[in-house]
Amino acid sequence: MTRYEYQAIPFIGSVKSGQGADIVANQLTSAIDSMASQGWEFHQLADVNIEVQPGCLAKLFGASVSYITFNQLIFRRAAA
Repeated sequence: MTRYEYQAIPFIGSVKSGQGADIVANQLTSAIDSMASQGWEFHQLADVNIEVQPGCLAKLFGASVSYITFNQLIFRRAAA
């Protein structure tokens, strides 16, 4: 059975007004190709939820915990 090591990197696509999804697809392809050139195999695109606790002052004014979702590119390669 093959053992793997994994690496996650954040991915946030960026477009200007009037540009389409093809721009983000190219950015995603570029990120995957970059990691592949370093010996990493693309494994999956995962959503990671992050809990953000309000600071002391914000908490005094009634702020509550908020959640943010980020995309993470997951790569793997055979462990040495």
